[in-house]
Amino acid sequence: MVVAVDKTVRCTVVGDGLVGKTGLIQKFIRGDFIPEYVATLKDEYTTKLRASGDVYDLHVTDLAGEHEDLSSLTNPDVFIVCFSLVDKDSLDNVEQFWMPRIRSLGKDIPVILVGTQLDMRKTNEQGHVSDEQGKFFAKQLKTNHYIECSAKMDFKIQDVFEKAVYAKIRHSKRKSNIIRRVFGR
Repeated sequence: MVVAVDKTVRCTVVGDGLVGKTGLIQKFIRGDFIPEYVATLKDEYTTKLRASGDVYDLHVTDLAGEHEDLSSLTNPDVFIVCFSLVDKDSLDNVEQFWMPRIRSLGKDIPVILVGTQLDMRKTNEQGHVSDEQGKFFAKQLKTNHYIECSAKMDFKIQDVFEKAVYAKIRHSKRKSNIIRRVFGR
């Protein structure tokens, strides 16, 4: 039995306000870094992304801070949960606010944890999040991947969205394998 691979990935980006979600998305989609804060409510973007030799249609939803109702979303394939590497409170909110809301939608939705604003992080600075702390939180929260990036420096922006595509691919294959085992096909 050959399983067709869906080449569409619906990705929803969430996190507190001012952590750099829109900057991350704008750098990836348009190649521009906009240093000014741009308030968003809910923006939708579509682009193509090459991964593992295939081209995927990537639909990205950029949600505003804590007031958006995640249950109104149309079943994202992957969540990208952002926090600022220079604001430990934004990481605490991932644990206390964002992950519980995401997990209430479905425990098996892949999550990519993304530390943004890497260009502003300073070693041993009060309130900044180290790479080790980010990795620890990602493991504790059982996310699929952890990555640090900087839209300003164009550092690992592409990687964030590639990880989202790969997470969706692995999740789809895992579901397909379960169906085959259950139905013996």
